[in-house]
Amino acid sequence: MTITRLVFCIGFSAMALHGAAAEETARVDDARVEWLRRIDEARERYDAFASRVAADLERAVEARAAREDARLDDPTLRRGDIVVTATGLLMFKGSSKFIYDRSDFEPVGEAGARRSDHCAALLGILRARPRAGR
Repeated sequence: MTITRLVFCIGFSAMALHGAAAEETARVDDARVEWLRRIDEARERYDAFASRVAADLERAVEARAAREDARLDDPTLRRGDIVVTATGLLMFKGSSKFIYDRSDFEPVGEAGARRSDHCAALLGILRARPRAGR
């Protein structure tokens, strides 16, 4: 009878250990499934983000290519800087966005050139432009 009890106890302990191991395996599998789900969600969020950035970049490149004065997109421009274009001199008024619009610049005429610190150079450029057209 002692041997029977011993075998019964060993068998019962083995079943308990097997059950605990199976439960632990189930918990590990559940955690892995949750981890893989979170990775898939993160990948989807990144893919959506990357698509938006690529589309925005394409639109910016197309808009810049369509502009005749792409040099106006100089990120180093500061308020008051003068840009020479095919249509004349433009003064940068300033802007918080990087891809500047034409509205961020104003034409520099003779009156504006006279008020500038670089009056002589600007007037010389303004006067040379009509002669170049001859």
